[in-house]
Amino acid sequence: MKTIVVLGAGLAAAPLIRQIMRTAVLTRKDLRMIVVAPNTHFHWPIAMPRVVVPGQMADEKVMYPLDTIFGQYPADKFEFVLGKASTLDPSGRLITVALNAGGVQSVAYDTLIVATGSSAKDDMPWKTLGTTDKTVETLRRLQKDIRDAKTIVVAGGGLTGAETAGELGFEYAKDGTKEVYFIHNRDLPLSPPVLHSVRKQIKVELEKMKVKVVANTTVTKVTKSSGGDTVLELREADGSTRTLRTQAYVPTTGLTPNTSFAPASMLDDGGFIKQTTHLQAEGYDDIFVIGDAGSLEVSKAYIAEAQMVHLVKALPVYLDGGKMAEYKVNSKEMVGITLGRSRATGQMGKFRVFSFLIWYMKGRFLGTDYAGLYAAGKKTMMTTFEK
Repeated sequence: MKTIVVLGAGLAAAPLIRQIMRTAVLTRKDLRMIVVAPNTHFHWPIAMPRVVVPGQMADEKVMYPLDTIFGQYPADKFEFVLGKASTLDPSGRLITVALNAGGVQSVAYDTLIVATGSSAKDDMPWKTLGTTDKTVETLRRLQKDIRDAKTIVVAGGGLTGAETAGELGFEYAKDGTKEVYFIHNRDLPLSPPVLHSVRKQIKVELEKMKVKVVANTTVTKVTKSSGGDTVLELREADGSTRTLRTQAYVPTTGLTPNTSFAPASMLDDGGFIKQTTHLQAEGYDDIFVIGDAGSLEVSKAYIAEAQMVHLVKALPVYLDGGKMAEYKVNSKEMVGITLGRSRATGQMGKFRVFSFLIWYMKGRFLGTDYAGLYAAGKKTMMTTFEK
């Protein structure tokens, strides 16, 4: 019996698990699958900028129990190991797993698929924070801070920061209920290759909602005052500094790949697993990498999906002894930015997309209308699989 091991049970992994079970594992007597992940629930990250606003979305819209999803597979063909991969020995084809319940377990593989994703810096729930319990605990604390605050500061000028500022602006700033600041270190939110017109529109829409957009500024220090406020030290482009007090600090300052288990020789300078255009780890034909953990493309949901869909089609051929098809790296910039519950902007390639279209496609539900099917592996943002 040969074993396929999948590390991860998130955005890149969930549809792949079901489709490889359906097209390969359950149709062949010599295959089985083991999934290793520390989270008990699938986490839908796309909706999190709205979820952090108290009362906007229930947990069941963004978190789906994996035991229900995995329970459909026979025990002799499928196993779920609840824990985090701590070391990978590629020469011995062995993974050591730190179990959530305590202790360790060794998991051997014939084919390994790394889909461990990434974690948000600053211990924020934009992505799963290790276990589901820790993610929910952190989310609840953030929601409470936002609910009780008079002033909210969102820091970080990427997609998550812009969308979170938009959600908070729509809920609180536009009617003067709370002050909302959006601090970022460029002249406009996001960065090239996102179009200048798209970046400018983000600023315009946020300011319409009375969000205080603070450009060319970096948060350099975060401390707690004796009264419980968070004190932010800010450095502006000219080098001058000032402080800003807030009761809810919401950093969105980037991602770190979840690859600490891999040998250093497999990683690039950013900590990503070095990845070929066949979606294999460099030097290891039996290790596949998809999504945020890999070095081939930037960390974006639609890219993780594209890599996953390619591997769903190509892996059964590989398992039958065939040649791996080459993955075509995406060359077009695609981005959709929701700005509150009524406005949006974005681009497709070199063209800006109408606000209404982005709102209709993404902004209404932030994918929660199909997230359950995604978690079950039956649908993605762009693809519907055979059920």
